[in-house]
Amino acid sequence: MGTVSARKRLEAIERDVLSSMFVGVLSKDDAWLEHTLNDTLPALEVRALRLAQECKESRECAEDDPLCDEARIRDLFAKTREKLEKEHLVRESQTRFHH
Repeated sequence: MGTVSARKRLEAIERDVLSSMFVGVLSKDDAWLEHTLNDTLPALEVRALRLAQECKESRECAEDDPLCDEARIRDLFAKTREKLEKEHLVRESQTRFHH
């Protein structure tokens, strides 16, 4: 079994992992959201930034490759956090009105 390149792992985080957080988000509870916002996303962001640096160092990414752009990665995670918080607020408001 071969190792997966830093670029492929970074692509998987962006394409698969972040988008999977929104699957069933309306049915997830406060504890899940708190853990995701406070633990999972920050750790994943650090990993993505490290992978981007590895990609640059190994020349898997060119200096101007958007996949490895640290500002874009930080923005992507900020938007993900914001979207999760909004989705959670929608769920909370729907729950309150149904009781």
